[in-house]
Amino acid sequence: MTFYEKIKRFIKYQPITSTILLINFVMTVILFLDGNFSINTLVKYGGLNPLLITQFHEYYRLVTVMFLHGSIIHFLVNSLAIYFLAGQMELILGPRKYALLYFVSGIGSSLLVVLLGAEDKITVGASGAIFGIMGGMLLLTFIRSQWFNKQSINSIRQMTIINLVITFLVPNISAAGHIGGLITGILLFYFLTPEIPYFIEKQRKSKIEPQEQKDQFN
Repeated sequence: MTFYEKIKRFIKYQPITSTILLINFVMTVILFLDGNFSINTLVKYGGLNPLLITQFHEYYRLVTVMFLHGSIIHFLVNSLAIYFLAGQMELILGPRKYALLYFVSGIGSSLLVVLLGAEDKITVGASGAIFGIMGGMLLLTFIRSQWFNKQSINSIRQMTIINLVITFLVPNISAAGHIGGLITGILLFYFLTPEIPYFIEKQRKSKIEPQEQKDQFN
């Protein structure tokens, strides 16, 4: 399979993830060209600041913050996480439930930043939503452990622990944003967990439908 075919396949089966990656890319280019990721530029395009929410009621920032990044490295790191982790979650939940998990986790992250974040800080990034996806994947290893082998379960749990440690050790990372997204993702995913993964259910339906159509003509 060529690189172009892989991209085409990814867009077909993970349309929400593909759209998120595209929007993030476009906004990163805009932020780079219009101010090189300066604070003023981040605020201009929807960066999150508690005062702008509580005093100026700019609630749209609870969502726009998810599409902004503070540097090209920040964008690339989050894009890799979205591609590999969130992309897998879209296959498990399906586009609609996945979009709900991603964006509600992101909003939950933003709300905790508003409640606990410093009033002189600007927060940007998709990390809150990504941590929501990570929380859902973590919960999945407990309530649908039969879907994974032992190595995969250990990898997911270790990944969660490592990212939490990084959250509290590395400066300039929004701990409130990460924790808010993680908790929201875990709580929401409990209600969204499918009986079988979406992609398997879709494969089964695609095998049944041709037979049903054949029966109608007999």
